[in-house]
Amino acid sequence: IQIKAEESKRFLKYLKPGDRLILLDEHGMEYSSVKLANKMESWLNHSGRLVFFIGGPYGFSAEIYQKADFKLSLSKLTFPHQLIRIFFLEQLYRIFSIMNNESYHHE
Repeated sequence: IQIKAEESKRFLKYLKPGDRLILLDEHGMEYSSVKLANKMESWLNHSGRLVFFIGGPYGFSAEIYQKADFKLSLSKLTFPHQLIRIFFLEQLYRIFSIMNNESYHHE
């Protein structure tokens, strides 16, 4: 609990009013790449920054959950957060390729 509280304190100082906080959380909603691209497009149409937060090994504090606008799951499997960074970056690339009708994503 102490670790989660310290992580929260360090993280929350970077949030600005109007930010949309999206947690990458194993209990979040799962989407296909195309549906996530649609969701991302709707998020981008609102003002403010999109802030994605990958939790540490003990998850998020209650305070972070309360401030979150959305919880997104990339998989029900458990991965080290270092791997999730790579997976998520690839998905962001894929999402923007889909949004721009580029040929990276095949369906």
